[in-house]
Amino acid sequence: MKLHLLVFDDGSNPDIDLQGFIETLDSGAEMYTLDGHVCFLKSRLAVSEVSDKFMRFAGSSLFFITELNPSDYAGRMLGAFWEFIKKPDKEPALESAAE
Repeated sequence: MKLHLLVFDDGSNPDIDLQGFIETLDSGAEMYTLDGHVCFLKSRLAVSEVSDKFMRFAGSSLFFITELNPSDYAGRMLGAFWEFIKKPDKEPALESAAE
């Protein structure tokens, strides 16, 4: 899983459906939201793919997405944040082969 940082402003619609957005990403994608405008997400998708998918939810909001290198980070955050960041990747569900 890749770790991404998503930052966006209110735009004309402050109620972006973040849960709906996450559901459009790959299986096992997760999001940790700090204040509703700063989100950390885990996904196997590239930044450009995440951006394309978020565009459908963003309305007029300006936004920025980047991939973070999780090997070097520090700060003062809640325990739930560190659990999200350090939690091992979820294994993708095995799909049975078509016969």
